[in-house]
Amino acid sequence: MSLSSQTLSESHQFDTSNNRPTSPDAANAPVDVLLSLGTVPVLLGLWGGKAISSLMRELGQASEEVFRGDRLPVLNFPTAPTSAPEESED
Repeated sequence: MSLSSQTLSESHQFDTSNNRPTSPDAANAPVDVLLSLGTVPVLLGLWGGKAISSLMRELGQASEEVFRGDRLPVLNFPTAPTSAPEESED
């Protein structure tokens, strides 16, 4: 059952020459505008994601330094006074 492309396009109600735009620029204009308007949010999202990733990495490294103890002060705990051994009298 082979139909020629002309017969197929004539039988399809939406594929007529009356429905096609006359200039290709007129059909592409809305797509170009939407594409150009959508580019900015995508780029801002990528840039923001990169900045957040870098911030989280630096925060993780800083917290590792704190928990490692390099910057913590030495805590001197008071010890219980030791009683001197009592001298026994002989």
